[in-house]
Amino acid sequence: MRLRLPEKTKLHFVLLSPEFEAPKKKMRAALPSEIGMSHHVWNCSQAGALVASVMDGDLVGLGKAMSNDKIVEPKRIPLVPGMEGVKKAAI
Repeated sequence: MRLRLPEKTKLHFVLLSPEFEAPKKKMRAALPSEIGMSHHVWNCSQAGALVASVMDGDLVGLGKAMSNDKIVEPKRIPLVPGMEGVKKAAI
């Protein structure tokens, strides 16, 4: 299925590719070995909220959906120089 953005949507998407090497072993080691079901359910709900927000042009909802990861980002953000500032600017 192909989704089309509504014409009223005024979102701009930016892809950043920093000059930063993230060693796979180090990045994986930062993640917990076990993740509770509640965190999985939460992250899945945020993925749906992200898509719905993009389709509706809901910038507030999009910002919330982008900011609520409970599994990966809390552990990896400290390992990526400048990531917090980039994320704040995006939101």
